[in-house]
Amino acid sequence: SLQHNQIHEIAEDTFQGLSSLRVLDLSRNRIHQIHREAFISVGALVNLDLSFNELTSVPTEGLSGLNQLKLTGNSELKEPLAAKNFAKLRSLSVPYAYQCCAFWGCDSYLNSNAEDSSHQDQGALMDREKGKSDVLRNEENEELGQTIIHCTPATGAFKPCEYLLGSWMIRLTVWFIFLVALFFNLLVMLTIFASCTTLPSSKLFISLISVSNLFMGVYTGILTFLDAVSWGRFAEFGIWWETGSGCRVAGFLAVFSSESAIFFLMLAAVERSLSAKEFIKKGKSNRQKQFQIAAVFAFLCAVVAGCLPLFYKAEYSASPLCLPFPTGETPSLGFTVTLVLLNSLAFLLMAIIYTKLYCNLEKEDLSENSQSSTIKHVAWLIFTNCIFFCPVAFFSFAPLITAISISPEIMKSVTLIFFPLPACLNPVLYVFFNPKFKEDWKLLRRHLSRKTGAVAIAVNSQGGCATQDFYYDCGVYTHLQGNIAVCECCESLLLSKPLPCKHLIKSQSCPTLAVVPCQRPDGYWSDCGTQSAHSDYADEDDSFVSDSSDQVQACGRACFYQSRGFPLVRYAYNIPRIKD
Repeated sequence: SLQHNQIHEIAEDTFQGLSSLRVLDLSRNRIHQIHREAFISVGALVNLDLSFNELTSVPTEGLSGLNQLKLTGNSELKEPLAAKNFAKLRSLSVPYAYQCCAFWGCDSYLNSNAEDSSHQDQGALMDREKGKSDVLRNEENEELGQTIIHCTPATGAFKPCEYLLGSWMIRLTVWFIFLVALFFNLLVMLTIFASCTTLPSSKLFISLISVSNLFMGVYTGILTFLDAVSWGRFAEFGIWWETGSGCRVAGFLAVFSSESAIFFLMLAAVERSLSAKEFIKKGKSNRQKQFQIAAVFAFLCAVVAGCLPLFYKAEYSASPLCLPFPTGETPSLGFTVTLVLLNSLAFLLMAIIYTKLYCNLEKEDLSENSQSSTIKHVAWLIFTNCIFFCPVAFFSFAPLITAISISPEIMKSVTLIFFPLPACLNPVLYVFFNPKFKEDWKLLRRHLSRKTGAVAIAVNSQGGCATQDFYYDCGVYTHLQGNIAVCECCESLLLSKPLPCKHLIKSQSCPTLAVVPCQRPDGYWSDCGTQSAHSDYADEDDSFVSDSSDQVQACGRACFYQSRGFPLVRYAYNIPRIKD
């Protein structure tokens, strides 16, 4: 035994004259290099312990008679071992489970060898001479096969030899979650950020949740891409992936996106509760800055949660999923349990806040479209996210309960599906069931299709965000029987009222249309102003009916044809008289 001797290198002639040596213990030294022919002179060696050194490779010459080999603790030893070089090996300890795959660690490898053995048995029946050699070969294979069960650490669901995502059902589900999360979160972010320059608190948190869910979609996409690249031979990529920076980045994205989405959802629940109360009493809410500060604080907390596992090498590298699964070590288990308890407390607070909110609100309050849509949407988010969080929380606590024995395959399947599923479902709920998205989508389409400059005016029901709930595009027209510019800005009445634009337009007349003096051909409009005229869209074709002069009718068409596609409402025009 040569333990703890600070040995750094083994030369070619180190073991000269030790031909009868059978057991050699070189563990817990600082060996970083062994000459390729160092073990040739110890042909009788059957037990070799090289654990807890700094090896990057192991020579195989002279080690064909080994029965036991220990290489654990050599974190830099990432090269795969060839089973053909250790014909009599019975016990093997390696730094990484993927190195056991070469020693029949995979089911497919066992099946393929079993098929070869059956073919060899059939050949033995046909030819007795060949049969004898086949039987001997089978006995050697069986003897070698017995050594595989002693290879540690063992492979399994979280240490696959062939496919990262396992079955086709799991693979297709993960691909679906990735594509849906990526597309719909980008769609939600595009419509929200493009519809308004200054976001109210409600849409701010919805957009931040979409950003967090997008990061989760990116994490899921990384796993699907890795599964496709390493198709059928993940053991060759497993060590590189788990010990590389890519796994750490993926793990950070997963933890950060999960925690930030929960924190932002909790703030959204608090914001809806406070805003609903203030809106009923005062007609508006003035907590925009406070919620922005709270959002920054939640973002920083999520960043800290994602960075903590980076200080422990075994956290994100515990599995190829790059999640901080419990591995039996205290730091890993403690971190996972802390996150689960923190998230459980957040969902409990959300449930209490929303239960109290619904108890205080009346049916008339919930029927108000300006508030009810976002309140209901946040309620659906709380419900669905809590449902999907429960299975993940249960399997996180499973290692603490010794009476519960759960298959690793089930744990992996539940994690791959339920952990990223909220990132897929949250934007879908907003797109298909929230009327706010339809309004924002119309605004985005009109903004992209606008051909000339326009002034967009709208008033948010919660405090003055332009283009929030309604988008009124007046337009500037210079080709109306000359160079007359009409409808420069329709904002006088809208800015004087605190009500939402869409409710204002439905209940009141249109604001004054200002006529800009311009040069016009002789004989045209000796007087640009008339009495106010009331005009309606009478049918689905947006036909224009007027009870005033042709001049006013032309001005009305010019203004309102630009805003086609909005609900048919009643408008009034007051075109001032312009003196020559």
